[in-house]
Amino acid sequence: MRLTIDESIKEIPFYPKAALYGSEGGWTRLASNENPFPPSSRVITSILDSVFAINRYPESEFDLKALLAAKYALKPGNIVVGNGSNELIETALKGMRHPTRKTVLIHEPSFAFYTIAAKIYGYEARQIDFPGLTIDLGVVLEHMDASVRVVFLNNPNNPTGTIFDDAAFRSFLEKLPPEVLVVVDEAYAEFATSEKFPKSVSYVHDYPVLMLRTFSKAYGLAGLRVGYGIADESIASFIERTKQPFSVNMMALIAAKAALADEQYVAKIMGNNEKGKRFFYDLFTELGLTFVPTEANFVLVRIGSDAESLTKKLFDRKILVRWMGAYKLPEYIRVTVGTMDENKVFAEGLKSALK
Repeated sequence: MRLTIDESIKEIPFYPKAALYGSEGGWTRLASNENPFPPSSRVITSILDSVFAINRYPESEFDLKALLAAKYALKPGNIVVGNGSNELIETALKGMRHPTRKTVLIHEPSFAFYTIAAKIYGYEARQIDFPGLTIDLGVVLEHMDASVRVVFLNNPNNPTGTIFDDAAFRSFLEKLPPEVLVVVDEAYAEFATSEKFPKSVSYVHDYPVLMLRTFSKAYGLAGLRVGYGIADESIASFIERTKQPFSVNMMALIAAKAALADEQYVAKIMGNNEKGKRFFYDLFTELGLTFVPTEANFVLVRIGSDAESLTKKLFDRKILVRWMGAYKLPEYIRVTVGTMDENKVFAEGLKSALK
């Protein structure tokens, strides 16, 4: 039997996943911007205490929403919890369906799933390329027309680690057409140290903004897949209606609540990240390599025409980094800040591969 399939599905690219190795020992995994440390001990204890209840459906999301609302001085109705930020990217597209506005603006390079999700839900994904590696929100406004419904902004941006600042963001929002939702993906916000980083949560009541955050990075819960969105209650309500029931599993909800309670753990992660960034900056400077100063937990570094082959050489040494060809940056690799031991393994591997 031949099954008829919509030909437009063929236009949707596969998500460029990093190679998933490391279940066996010996791999140095610096390709996926993961937190290199196990989660907080409070998280582990909370999961172990609840493991015998997994025969039940997950608890209500309200308790986690209440904790997040208190953290940001908002109401639980401003919070939407999702199965990672990816679910919220999808629910935003579903919740914002419009009879005539069917275009999504996406700056490039940025997180690949925005384009994939937009095409899945029938939007035109209009990509905006920049000559440099920093997002110019004025250029984004120039691409605005009557067909645009959603704009995705990634800040700090993956894969560059660069940011747009608060003043530029406020100016952008003030000029925005009223029928356009701005989804600001701040997955790496905890790592940002710049005083100019936008205070996005302060804009959700006055502008059509959905701010996305995740427990995958700074909190070390990537394997549990839990993220959250912050928006005006009217917008959050529309997005909430498009979610699957029980989309966030029991362990993820329990772990997220425990993770929020351990501020010392997050401080430790931030300290390691700053130390690792300085180590990488010194390494790349020593080797004469151009890199992009980052506000995230990874560094984008220019290798040149041999970037892909160097990635393979590192792979042969069981060192995983990400070649940026899929992000239209074929001369670059992206390396996650790991533990200091992992960073040193990468440094030795890089020096050897460059020879």
